[in-house]
Amino acid sequence: MNIKGTFYFDPSDRIYAEHFPGNPVVPGSLIIHAFLKALKEEGCCEGYIIENFRFKKFISPGEYNFDIEICKDQMKCRLFRSSSDAIKPVVTGIIRKS
Repeated sequence: MNIKGTFYFDPSDRIYAEHFPGNPVVPGSLIIHAFLKALKEEGCCEGYIIENFRFKKFISPGEYNFDIEICKDQMKCRLFRSSSDAIKPVVTGIIRKS
C-alpha cells in the first residue's frame, strides 16, 4: 500500500524568520512530523520508531510531493521537490512500528 500526497510548508509561518534569516529552510523535525501526521490520518501509525532520515538538500518553504510505502513492519518515506522529480527524493527515511 502506498500513500501519496502533498505537504505544504507555509512560507509566511513565523518559524522561517529565524530558521534561517534571509534563507528560510524547513526544519527536519517539521518534515518528519508531516510524515507522521500523514500516517496518523491513514490510521497507520500509533507507536513508531524513526530511523535513517536523510536530508539530501535544504528544503525551502513551499509545496512538496510525498510518497509513503507501507510494508509489513515499516513505512518508507520519500519527499520530492515536484512530481517531475519523482526519481530523486530530497528526503528519505523509515518509520517502523514499535
